[in-house]
Amino acid sequence: MNATVAGPAIRSRITRALATLGLLIAVSAGSTATPVAVAQKAQPSLEITSPTGGEVVTANEVEVTVEVSDYTVDCAQSGLPNEEGVGHIHVMIDGMTMAQLANFYCEDTFTVPLDGLEPGPHTLIVDLATNIHLDLMETAQEVEIDYQPENPVDLPEPSVQGVPGLELVSPDDGATVPPVFTVEVEPVNFTVAEVFEGKQNVPGHGHWHVFVDTTDPMALMEEAMMGMDHDMGATPESGEMMAMMAMPMPNMVLMPGTNSFELDLTAWGPGEHTIFIEPAQNDHTHLEEFEPLIFTVVVDENAGS
Repeated sequence: MNATVAGPAIRSRITRALATLGLLIAVSAGSTATPVAVAQKAQPSLEITSPTGGEVVTANEVEVTVEVSDYTVDCAQSGLPNEEGVGHIHVMIDGMTMAQLANFYCEDTFTVPLDGLEPGPHTLIVDLATNIHLDLMETAQEVEIDYQPENPVDLPEPSVQGVPGLELVSPDDGATVPPVFTVEVEPVNFTVAEVFEGKQNVPGHGHWHVFVDTTDPMALMEEAMMGMDHDMGATPESGEMMAMMAMPMPNMVLMPGTNSFELDLTAWGPGEHTIFIEPAQNDHTHLEEFEPLIFTVVVDENAGS
């Protein structure tokens, strides 16, 4: 394997966190329980087959190829409640936090933008994630590349003109749409670019976060975090484990860096759905002040046929 397992510092934190989680499970099971034979289930895993360690990359993007085992990768289910063995792929650059998340992917081969990075060595970290975007830390793999761009692209200059937001171009609010349809928006005081996701923040620039069936995604995130804290116990080690994960983002289906994108609600089913879109900074954090876009659609399998 050309890629390496997550580096020593990451491995150490993962080991401590998983040990804590194992202790919590053991305590909850009780010491008097009679041992029983349990069939060992195959654990999800991921291997980076390309690029190779130390590979020189002269383009402003790198093609990544992975092999996924014992896990169903399905972006149509992104944002839905977690289902064991189902999720997608996260790619982070030079660290394993949400701030360094380039995007999430659902193919064996995908392209990761490198715009905005300084020339030199950079580490790509790839892992499996659940439907609500929690990283499966034990699947994390990493590979170092040597980025030597022939035509480097710098981060844009700051551009603050007012409260960031967006307006709906299509479909119309309340429109009947097929399960897969195109959304087009017009940015207000904001410029989006997918290539800078996971890079340094630049005022006035970022991308969109798209949620389904919520008008208060922050409340859902806080509820999910409280549930994790309760399930794992309020210990420093479990807190460290949660801090290592990307923040849970229930109902979040896309992180597009374009003003026209395809929205797949196949897994959400027919009927009325609420779409909530907000501007987000390059590191995926919320802006202090912004105007979200909220509209509804009615999904009909026969629409457009």
